[in-house]
Amino acid sequence: MKSFLDLFRHPGFVLVNLANLLEGVCYFGMVPLLIAFLQRHFACDDILAGWILSYYVGLVTLLMFPGGALCDRLGSRRALIVALGLVGLGRTVLICSTGWGLGWALLGLTLMASGTGIFQPCVYAAVKEYTRGEQAAPGYSWLYALMNLGSVVWFLLSPGVRGWGDIEGVYTLLTLVTWCNGAFQWLFFRQSGYREIEPSSAGVSVWNLRFLVFIWLLVPIRSLVAHLTYTLPSAVFRTYPGFADRLEYCFSLNNFLLFLGTPLLTYLTLRWELMSLMIMGSLVSALSLVFLMLPAQTSWLLLFVVVFSLGEAVWQSRFFEYVAHQAPAGKVGAAMSFANFPWFVAKTAVGSYSGWMLQRFIPPQGAQRPDILWGTYLLAALLTPLSLFLLRGWLTQGLRATETELSAQ
Repeated sequence: MKSFLDLFRHPGFVLVNLANLLEGVCYFGMVPLLIAFLQRHFACDDILAGWILSYYVGLVTLLMFPGGALCDRLGSRRALIVALGLVGLGRTVLICSTGWGLGWALLGLTLMASGTGIFQPCVYAAVKEYTRGEQAAPGYSWLYALMNLGSVVWFLLSPGVRGWGDIEGVYTLLTLVTWCNGAFQWLFFRQSGYREIEPSSAGVSVWNLRFLVFIWLLVPIRSLVAHLTYTLPSAVFRTYPGFADRLEYCFSLNNFLLFLGTPLLTYLTLRWELMSLMIMGSLVSALSLVFLMLPAQTSWLLLFVVVFSLGEAVWQSRFFEYVAHQAPAGKVGAAMSFANFPWFVAKTAVGSYSGWMLQRFIPPQGAQRPDILWGTYLLAALLTPLSLFLLRGWLTQGLRATETELSAQ
């Protein structure tokens, strides 16, 4: 447990996590309301709004490729400041676009995606600078957990802010937080972590075939994560009308459980085999959809969030840890970007059909069949734990070698 707490003695580690926490507040505060924002101001239907959201979140992941390379070139401090500046500018343009037209909204989303595409690999690269040996797993678990803590805080405040200024008030306040975050990092963050002079002997090439297969097998379960943004908000508004005004509480509970569960479960499973964690965690997350197939009661909705979150806490941060260890020295940003390309595929694919599925099975008016919609997504998500289990022996050959080398550091 000592390695979990000693990390916070380093100012650089604290500031990187602070930046990530505040950006978690802003990102998770804006994205769940984006479809409603577009439909209110630009007369978008479910399908068009889903496509635009798909464009945004897909572009975030796609731009991690140049963003990761830029991070490796500039260093984590300068890249972090550039990223927050772009995100702040994009959010400012998005707010102003309500009087300018949809084209300006798309420009704002593009700038936001560019900044986030730099920011995400940057913070993971920065964490590697401040961790060594047994501190790696807690370092990445804290990064993921504190990002979710930020969203917990915001989701608890969001209903009150919406009551005061509606969605526009939420977006304005979060844009101000973004600019303050960037200014604080520019004033106080100094890059002073560990330096890697020689390429590490621990990590295999990111082009290793087993590693490539491994990250692509996660597409089904990562698509389910995307549905929390694309599908769940509209489904709650239409299927659980009594809970619609408290939609943020679903996301708050999800992120609160990730904040508590990620470091705790990482600590409890520190010596467990990576593949076992991935299989169990993805299976739990997939099976959580059973609760959304039951009659529309708030208790089932909340139970879905709890079970899904516990599964996600098991596999998500350990995946990032593993990717960082695969990276050659000085290439963590690029490796993180490369490993997230399947996430780009998942998010863009979900956006291309989520609106059609909502109109077909959970329309605003008429007969609704949420059991069919969520049952379809359940069967698709089960492909991840099933394929990981069937290929476990072949995949583990490469993973075991890496884990042995890492434990020797």
